[in-house]
Amino acid sequence: MADTTRRSLLGMAGFTTAAVAVGGAGLLKGNNSTDQKPVAADILEGAGEPTSTHLTPFKDPLRIPPTLRLRGDDITEIDLVGARVRLHSQMPSTRMWTYAGHFPGPTLEVRSGQKARVAWNNKLTGTTPVKAVWVHPEGPGPGLLPYNRPGSEGGFARPEVDALTAWTTVHVHGGHQNALSDGAAEYGVTAGDGQLAEYANDQEAAHLFYHDHAMSVTSLNVAAGLIGNYVVRDKEEARLDLPRGDHEIPLTLQDVNFETDAKGRLTGQILVKRIIGGPDAPMPGAIPPALATLNPFTMVNGVVWPYLDVEARAYRLRLVNVSGARVYRLAVVDDETGKLVRGAMKLVGTDLGLLGRPQTIAETLSLSPAERADVVIDFASFAGRRLKLVNTIEGQPAGAALPDFMVPFPEVMQFRVENRRRAAYSVPTTLSSTFRKITAADVPQGATERFVVLSFDRTGAMPQLWEMREVAADTAPGSGIVKIDMPGGTRTLRRTGTMFEDTTTFFAASGTWEKWHFVSVAPAGVPIYHPMHIHLMNFQVVDRRTVDGSGMDFAAGRTTKPITLGATVPVAPEESGWKDTITVNANTLVTVAGRLARQTGKVMYHCHILDHEDEGMMRPFVIMPPAVHGIHDMLMGMNGDMGMSAKASGHSGMKM
Repeated sequence: MADTTRRSLLGMAGFTTAAVAVGGAGLLKGNNSTDQKPVAADILEGAGEPTSTHLTPFKDPLRIPPTLRLRGDDITEIDLVGARVRLHSQMPSTRMWTYAGHFPGPTLEVRSGQKARVAWNNKLTGTTPVKAVWVHPEGPGPGLLPYNRPGSEGGFARPEVDALTAWTTVHVHGGHQNALSDGAAEYGVTAGDGQLAEYANDQEAAHLFYHDHAMSVTSLNVAAGLIGNYVVRDKEEARLDLPRGDHEIPLTLQDVNFETDAKGRLTGQILVKRIIGGPDAPMPGAIPPALATLNPFTMVNGVVWPYLDVEARAYRLRLVNVSGARVYRLAVVDDETGKLVRGAMKLVGTDLGLLGRPQTIAETLSLSPAERADVVIDFASFAGRRLKLVNTIEGQPAGAALPDFMVPFPEVMQFRVENRRRAAYSVPTTLSSTFRKITAADVPQGATERFVVLSFDRTGAMPQLWEMREVAADTAPGSGIVKIDMPGGTRTLRRTGTMFEDTTTFFAASGTWEKWHFVSVAPAGVPIYHPMHIHLMNFQVVDRRTVDGSGMDFAAGRTTKPITLGATVPVAPEESGWKDTITVNANTLVTVAGRLARQTGKVMYHCHILDHEDEGMMRPFVIMPPAVHGIHDMLMGMNGDMGMSAKASGHSGMKM
């Protein structure tokens, strides 16, 4: 092994040069667009004290995180440190927890097939910079209107959050790494300790991201600033004539709220506001059922409503939604006329890599938390104009404020196009020669089949994840027994776990095919959604249906009649490629299929609404080498349980 080289990124936030050597090894590079410099946390000027009750859209330039290229023969050391970051020039700077002083953290870039090792050093001190409060509902049920406004509004303090110190574990989302390096939720480290991780990067070109994944506090740690981009490059992508260098820009979307002072002025402190029922404050020492957090403002790369000066040419925009719960439905609008610009976005890739061919986004592109979209916009025909990216709701005017739909401020960011006219760009007609859209018929017969029911607890107040195991059709009805009519007949399932701490029941063989059915059953009129993420599995959507779950008795935790399947629901272009996260809407079934990575160990699957994850919608599963999995099956049988370890023997030559 080559000598270990320390490459610390601590203290690099102030650099604005195009390339800065770090400790003599590696390169820190800002992706500069024309007349657009990387904007570091201490460069964006602004107020030193609260002065504004409102923020002006498109006042500040987009901050572009520095890029660090990881090298396989080194251990790159990245320090988790506190920093003050300017999120908008009309607010004081914000105290945050960061990777290497940057928010978002440095973009880590790797070559496909080249291992990388990173030491994540927790050097955070003090308590969390995030303020958290409970507030009462307001407006029509379920009373979400407080989410539209900044400020804690006299909400109830959360002393358990105020006392929170840094406990962290870093997960490369969508990456292939053994469980020891996967950022397992229970493997957090405290200040003064580090997490040494090895990333295989045995994947095709893809836009991944890294974030904190610590048990019970993921949502708070991510809100505090612990997120960053992770990009895998390969030769096939390099041969394409896609925009690159200064014309390839990561866009990290995250909703945020801020505390206000006694005069209603924004202080810059990040605020997490959650709505609870009932007239009284929560009991001391108890966490009540609460609605997942939505926030009124949108940050892109850590700046609220930024602008980007662009040339009149094509740009590749690598979008990722790192919000705790908000879904973005993105549209491009002409800032002067307010009209929707149809077909401006060309989709070239999804979560885990390139599509076979580009797809034109007719009007809007949706991203749930953790989903990514690789988009090309050609600004050649918009010389001298200003376009804006906005968040909207289906059936509503793009660019309009929609407070009743929890979009009080639709602005996301603005593009300011130069006056010079340039030649138009054409996206390559073939992107990935190896991509293949799979269907249910392509899934090998021996693939392991799993069922996960997304339901509610006995009170009907809190969403729950029910891990299921198929049992005999004549199993007596009772608590935890669910029947569902599938195309091949009625399946009878027994609930085996609802919390992370319950007994592990999913065991798998590495490198084998799996087919997972996520079945969401919600009370009528509850528009809940769950972006479901499976670690160490590249998958595609092979079926999506409506379901009739009227036979679900939430209080009894069982069905009184089988769940039945309804109409097929179309798969959107941004869901049509290789994925690691998929949105499961209320009263739908989504079936995904793919092959597990070759890496092994105890990993997780969970809802990526971070409040849901923290509150229990996460379960472990164990991946073993196939031969070990076979022995495990036999040992479980010897101990009287023939079904705990599902057989996964399907193999295929299809490239994943």
